[in-house]
Amino acid sequence: MSENFAFLLPVVLTLFGVAFLVVGRFGNRAALFWGAGYICAALGFLAPFMEAAVPVTVVAMVADAAFLSAFFLYSHALLTHFDAPRRMALRAGVVAVAYACTSVAVLVAGSLRFELFINDIACSTLLLIAVLSSWRRSSAWIDRALFGAVIFVMLETTIRTVVFFIMAGTLAMDEFIGSAYAYIMQITSTIGALVMALTALASVALRIVERHRKASEEDPLTGLLNRRGFEQFVAANAQPARGEAAIIVADIDWFKQVNDRFGHAAGDEAIREVAALLGTLAWPGLAVARFGGEEFIAYLPNCRLQDAHTLANTVRIALSERDFSHIGIDRAITASFGVAVTAAGDHTIHDAISRADRLLYLAKSSGRNRVVSSAADAPAQSGPKFFVV
Repeated sequence: MSENFAFLLPVVLTLFGVAFLVVGRFGNRAALFWGAGYICAALGFLAPFMEAAVPVTVVAMVADAAFLSAFFLYSHALLTHFDAPRRMALRAGVVAVAYACTSVAVLVAGSLRFELFINDIACSTLLLIAVLSSWRRSSAWIDRALFGAVIFVMLETTIRTVVFFIMAGTLAMDEFIGSAYAYIMQITSTIGALVMALTALASVALRIVERHRKASEEDPLTGLLNRRGFEQFVAANAQPARGEAAIIVADIDWFKQVNDRFGHAAGDEAIREVAALLGTLAWPGLAVARFGGEEFIAYLPNCRLQDAHTLANTVRIALSERDFSHIGIDRAITASFGVAVTAAGDHTIHDAISRADRLLYLAKSSGRNRVVSSAADAPAQSGPKFFVV
């Protein structure tokens, strides 16, 4: 049974390694390091099967190299996952010193106790470095679960090797494979490997899903929300609003002339500049989106018409006074704004957006570079009240 279990462990580790490598094909670099680490660990547990063909010292050196490589890759995967400082020199130094010391323990002293102690403590140290460098960067519950799994592996490895160092006595290197310690090591390592692999896979998978979700809801040129992201944000956040919400619709004036005269690259830079200005609007719960081309929209929950009008006019003035010579545009760039607020009779936020669009058209048709806003425009009103700047 012990031999069957010893063979099953590297198979399980290899399967996890392959799973991580497959996930890594979706653009997650941390998954590639997790996968390589699990495959190295599988090779480390397969090393004892070489004993029939090569000396036990060679088996020990191969296993030590495989496990050090595995834990180096685990630590690198953790640091990459949280975009933490890699500490390459420090971690490489731990590996180099540990392997040099285990080489002496195996080839010179022939001491199994010192070999396992040095190697396992070095493996735990590699994880400790990664945890200390990245633990402040965790936010989601799955990230904290991953840290818990890594700490479990680190503690299990350290406690087990310390206990073995104290109790092993004079166990010879060629007696290790059939020893009770080897069997306990396989069981505890399997538990740690499973827990760490499952939490790491879940954390990596959620990162990939979040990245694709963000890409589907974010405008790649400006980093603002796109139409889909805006609608989902408003749908998720409109209900808690205690009062009316404001909609600001903005459109860059004469933008086709900007593209024709200065080129599309300069036009893109101008769009980024306008997006950056809109992003500076100071309002709780603000959402700003690029709806396509040179048109932008902002959602301001619990905002009165007068406040939204003032904010839009602040952006209008800042834009008209902005110097665009650094992006190759030697003329002023202006924008027109339509501002509306939600009304009691609105079915959806699109009713307010439609009113803001009509007011934007009025701003365009009445000279551009201005803000036009109205009252709630409820259907019962005899006529809209306009504010024009």
